[in-house]
Amino acid sequence: MDGEDLADVDPRELLETLQTYRKLADDLANHDTILKDKTVLSYLAYVLDVPDLDVVALALDTLEVFVKNVDNYIHITSTFGIRESLEAIINKYSLSEPKIASRAQCIKDDIERMKPPIYNLRSRCRRVIEPKKLKTHVIVLHVQGLLPETRAQLETILIRIEGLVSLVVDVEHQRVTMRTLSYVTAKQIADVIDKNSDTMEARLVKRNKFNQEFLVTLIQVGDYSDGEEIPDYLPEEEEEDDREGVVSLFTGLKQSASSLYKSTAEFLSNSFYW
Repeated sequence: MDGEDLADVDPRELLETLQTYRKLADDLANHDTILKDKTVLSYLAYVLDVPDLDVVALALDTLEVFVKNVDNYIHITSTFGIRESLEAIINKYSLSEPKIASRAQCIKDDIERMKPPIYNLRSRCRRVIEPKKLKTHVIVLHVQGLLPETRAQLETILIRIEGLVSLVVDVEHQRVTMRTLSYVTAKQIADVIDKNSDTMEARLVKRNKFNQEFLVTLIQVGDYSDGEEIPDYLPEEEEEDDREGVVSLFTGLKQSASSLYKSTAEFLSNSFYW
């Protein structure tokens, strides 16, 4: 593929790689391994410029999965080209393919909303709170009505809560584990879910002195938050502020299209067992 523009590659070849990424993205445990190598996100950003709607749609689908995981914020925003490519899709297809343009706009909006509040606070109040560390705690909820078909709705509701730092959704056990700033309570989260969903109800997961789990009905009982029974998350890590310096999205990416495609294949073969 030396010297060959990626737009000239057989779309079926691109789709095969994208389908692999899409399958890997379904498992949240893969996200950090996949995204800490900039190859994957750069590849997604570049193929959005390919003039094939199937390729564009699958790239958007894969990117959307990554964006819904708040823990991926640093990876996504520090990779130059993601938001710029989405903006290009919005402009390119706003008239001819409004559904594609609308999806790109929603993903771009979600990227802006997914910014962890703790990052916002550090940026705005660095002189005040540094070197102090903002306290966080863990809230574990059992969400009745959490199903594969309602997962996306729940994630959309939760990532908009101010003070949310990280989120893990376990559909099989109808459980949501969140790390939040200390002022956020389980009752507040349950109220938000109740207000925005007619089918889901959240109850707090607690443990008694025998280490047995029990559920607390938050909406009726009042303000409950996680106590000493629920272990703290690991200490927070400093987020990176720098973005990769690239002058032009499409110029820079197209110049390295050949190496990008090759490194994508090498990344897949070296990082995962098949």
